[in-house]
Amino acid sequence: MLSRAPLPAVEQGWSDGLDRKLWRFLARRAPARRVALAGPCAVASLTFDDVPDSAATVGAPLLERRGVAGTFYVAAEWCGRRDRHWRVAGRSEIRAVARAGHEIGCHTARHVNVQSLGLPELARECDRSRDLLIEICGQDPRHFCYPFGDLGLSQKRYLAGRFATCRSIYESPNLGRIDPALLGAVGLFDAGYDRERLAVLVRRTVEARGWLILYTHDVAAEPTPIGASPRILDEALTLLADHGVPVLTMSDAARHHGLLPRD
Repeated sequence: MLSRAPLPAVEQGWSDGLDRKLWRFLARRAPARRVALAGPCAVASLTFDDVPDSAATVGAPLLERRGVAGTFYVAAEWCGRRDRHWRVAGRSEIRAVARAGHEIGCHTARHVNVQSLGLPELARECDRSRDLLIEICGQDPRHFCYPFGDLGLSQKRYLAGRFATCRSIYESPNLGRIDPALLGAVGLFDAGYDRERLAVLVRRTVEARGWLILYTHDVAAEPTPIGASPRILDEALTLLADHGVPVLTMSDAARHHGLLPRD
C-alpha cells in the first residue's frame, strides 16, 4: 500500500558540521559486521547513482549490448524532475530499465543526506522508496547507496539491518573481509579517468578474488564532471572482460561472495 503521509523537509548536500564529521568518522571505523568474501573468483558491478535519463537511455542499452546488467540506484520521488545537472529518468524509463533485466536499488525517496534524519524518519524515507519502486517497476530494493556519500553511525546500523548491502563513494575495491554496510566503490568519470589506475585496481581485485564496484551518473558524449562517456564505459567493460572479471548486479555479486543466499 503506497504511503501518502507527508515527509518532512530534508537536507540535501554534504554535511560539514563538526558533529557530522565525528559521526561520519565513527561510521567508517565501526563496522556493522565483518564478512569474508567467499567467491571463487573476482567479480565487478557497474552502478549508476541518481539515474539521469541518459543512464537509462544510453548507459543501460550499452550494458545490454555487452551482455551484462547493472544496478541503478533510484531516488524515486525525483523521477522525471530536472535538477542543475540533468533530467532524472522518469517512471517509464525506470520501468524499461528494470524490464531489460537490470537491478533497481534504493537511493532514498528524495535523495536525502541520511545524517539529517533520525531513525524513524529514515525508516519512513526507505518505506516511501520501497512503495514507489514497487509501484513503478515491481522491485523491492535489496541494496542501498548513500546519497552524497554521507553517512552516520546510527543510520548505517539501521540500513545494515534493512538492506543486503550499502554502497559508499569511498574509493577502494572490496577485498578480504568487508563491511557490507559500507562497500567501497570507484568513480568512473571522464573528468578523472585514468585507464592505468583502473587496470591496477582490476588486477588487485583479481589477485584477491574481490569485488570491484564502479559507479557513475550520466552517460553522454560530453558528460558532467561526475558522468561517463559511452567510450569510457565501454573501455571499462573491455578491461574487465580482458581480465576475466564478470560484471554482475549487486545482488548477483553478493550471492557470488556469500552475502546473500543463492536462489
